[in-house]
This record gives sequence, structure tokens and C-alpha cells, in this order.
Amino acid sequence: MAKFDGVIDRREIGSEGVIDGRHPAVVKVMPFKQDNGKIAAGEIIALGADGKADFYDSADAGTLAVPVGVTIFPVDTGKDSLGSVLVHGTVIRSALKNEGIKADAAAVKALETNTNIWTF
Repeated sequence: MAKFDGVIDRREIGSEGVIDGRHPAVVKVMPFKQDNGKIAAGEIIALGADGKADFYDSADAGTLAVPVGVTIFPVDTGKDSLGSVLVHGTVIRSALKNEGIKADAAAVKALETNTNIWTF
């Protein structure tokens, strides 16, 4: 059975926001790799070979080297098996993370090259 944070409405205002709003956002609920720690809002996400969302890893020889989106809310993979991922739209560049730290230019370029997500 899938587990999902059942919050009805959540709003994040200020520096914690991820979505830029210049272009309509398309958000998809995706399964996440279990027991993978807490994934912050703004994390660049890739899909593992099992089809579950995980941290983007440019050094990976497999599917984790191809970003598919950006988390818009934190995901605690210890208790949640699903999370919300922006797959189309615009994001705030300074909010992007890669493996928990600020995303570098190469990660941002990979995100824009492999998805329909643009950074501002």
C-alpha cells in the first residue's frame, strides 16, 4: 500500500519556494526509493532502474544520470513512499539542490536539457 503525506493544503512562501510561476507547473506524484533519507524541496530527481525517484547523480552509469524533475515539497522516504515532483514548468534557480547541497551549473544544465523545466 502506498503511503503519502495527507496534507490537504500546504503553502510555502519566501526563500523556501521552488516553483517560479512564469509558466504553468505540471506536478506528478511519483514513487520514491524507500529509506533513502529526507529529500528536500528543490532536489533534482532522477529515476532509478526500478522506476522510483532518487537523487540525480551525474556520475551514475545508469538512469540516475538523467534528471526527470524537481521535488516541490520535502519527502521523508522513511515514512512516505510517494512525493510531488515538478516535471514541467519554471523553478527558482537558487532553490535547486543536488544531493542536498546547492545545485551546480552542470546539474542545472542537465535538468534544463533533459526535461521541460526552466530555471530563473
